[in-house]
Amino acid sequence: MADKDNYTEKLRDFLNSETTEAKIATVALCVLAIASIPILVLGASAMGNAVQCFKMFKGSKKYSKIQIKSAVNNIKNQKLIEYICDKNGKTVVKITKKGKMRLRAFAIDLMEIKKQKKWDGKWRLVIFDIPMRFTKGREALRYHLKELNFFKFQKSAWIFPYPCKDEIIFIADFFGVSKFVEILTVENLLREEKLRNYFHL
Repeated sequence: MADKDNYTEKLRDFLNSETTEAKIATVALCVLAIASIPILVLGASAMGNAVQCFKMFKGSKKYSKIQIKSAVNNIKNQKLIEYICDKNGKTVVKITKKGKMRLRAFAIDLMEIKKQKKWDGKWRLVIFDIPMRFTKGREALRYHLKELNFFKFQKSAWIFPYPCKDEIIFIADFFGVSKFVEILTVENLLREEKLRNYFHL
């Protein structure tokens, strides 16, 4: 549940940001993922329900009914959503496994690690020993650690000054390497000056 909350919160922040970065198909998928009506009842009221879902997020209000309909059809054609019958015989929209993977990948791209108002003086050391058969996962993890501004301490050891466990486990789990990753909290390092300068502490 915590894992789901982690990425849906990122999507919610994105939808409320009024950003123009994403195409409407991405916005539509985000909306359907976190609106959680049953998820979208189809039929005569389908477009009305879709528009109402979009209105939940201030950044989504700029889209017209035609754009919303086109976006929903687009993500259906990409097999990111599917229409199914629920136990009451109503047709609803469900996010597919492929759609969930797309959302998780998008959430990783949006990810930022919040800085503490006052640093607690502790270092977070992310270490991993990932087998060669998981080369793509290992390289993806390294890429995202770099993108999140971690300091490369050693080839498979990266340092960050703020709590980051949930974010790193989320990324590692997505790429299938979480069981090879450990996160340590370290209070003292022999040479901290370089790290303090890097993170402006």
